[in-house]
Amino acid sequence: MERLHCHIRAMRTDDRGQVVLLGEEVLKPLAIAGGHPELYHTEELLDLVARTEVYVALPEPDAAELAGFIALETDDPDTLAVHCVCVAPAFEARQVAHQLLEWAEGLAYNRGAERIQAALSAHDTPSQHLFQRHEFVRQPSETSTPQLILLEKRLATRP
Repeated sequence: MERLHCHIRAMRTDDRGQVVLLGEEVLKPLAIAGGHPELYHTEELLDLVARTEVYVALPEPDAAELAGFIALETDDPDTLAVHCVCVAPAFEARQVAHQLLEWAEGLAYNRGAERIQAALSAHDTPSQHLFQRHEFVRQPSETSTPQLILLEKRLATRP
């Protein structure tokens, strides 16, 4: 399928409902398909949207529908944490996730972060491939478990 050039911007208040519905539509079936429906909780998605920086991808600048979203957090100024990359089924295979991740990398670089990290389900092979294609590598971590792995990409530092 042809690459869709997305327009990415910060989530607005009126986007919140669509972000949550998209998360429900995509993330819950992923947990079920991975054999772990107990890992998905709507309350956790609502909390994620409330406490992180969420950026939405639109198929056109003023589109009413979302192509996807990414949730980011910077508790540590040296690290940008990617908590979720979610793409609407209608926009799968159109490079939306890649654009969201590229955009997050640019944001991290502009903020002077040294690295980007993502904790992923060990069963989420498509997400692991996405991050590995962007040069993320698996890291040992106390947060790593048989169900969760940590991937990290070191960023070039500015002179």
